[in-house]
Amino acid sequence: MSDNLPLLVRLKEFAATRRITLPVFSTVARQLQEAARSDTYDITAIERAIEGDPVLAAEVLRAANSGFFGGLSEIRTIRAAIVRLGFRQVANLAFMATEKSRYTARQPALAAMMTDLWQHASACAMASEWIAKRLRLTQWTEEAFIGGLLHDIGKLFLLRVLDDMMTETPQDGPYPPELVKEVVTQVHADVGHELLRSWHLPAVYLTIVRDHHVEPVDTTNVPLLIVRLANQGCRKAGLALDTDDSVALAATVEAAALGMSEVALAELEIILEDVRGVAAA
Repeated sequence: MSDNLPLLVRLKEFAATRRITLPVFSTVARQLQEAARSDTYDITAIERAIEGDPVLAAEVLRAANSGFFGGLSEIRTIRAAIVRLGFRQVANLAFMATEKSRYTARQPALAAMMTDLWQHASACAMASEWIAKRLRLTQWTEEAFIGGLLHDIGKLFLLRVLDDMMTETPQDGPYPPELVKEVVTQVHADVGHELLRSWHLPAVYLTIVRDHHVEPVDTTNVPLLIVRLANQGCRKAGLALDTDDSVALAATVEAAALGMSEVALAELEIILEDVRGVAAA
């Protein structure tokens, strides 16, 4: 490849030449999601499955004790998490915990971006689910959660490609962080959409990934509206690669279309500020 090619072109060529992709979701996470949709499940078997993976168990407990889910007392066991939060919620947390392992890089500058991107993805997932529950749109909670977690997967893929390229050919880079952010922001929605399409994921997630920045927004697509609103809330709270504290959530088309009150929006901002504080600590 020519050193004079723009970064985006080089990334696409490198990914195509090496046939780089991301691994499909964790088998354990998919099994938990499927079990959560059934009417019956063995709580002991589920508890043992999660406890059998120390990293997964630690992440579930950490998330269960976050500002989104914290109760009157600290959750110390997986069984307590299941009893307090419900199995579907724990399955979502386990799914999120298994996704965290994707957000790594060997190049220090990219590793820092990966950390910020993971904080954004996880916060957006929880915020999306919170919005669905707050508006009593319980039929959309799972789609909102997973959609929030996956909406920026195109950025993850591009950063992973760049990390591989810079590691294999050290002369590629270092690139200014602002240039990297600009490039991944420019095409991440299309790249993520194509990636999820290759995985044969449901159309609801393909649309969220493809259209979470498209204007004008489809005001009839409830999961998309929820994820877009959560995404903007995360940007305002400083939980994103492209933060913007000037975002006025009450003035957004998404908040109006969802009928989100100013009180509910204020609650969302407080929760996201708490999440940012925990992430910073």
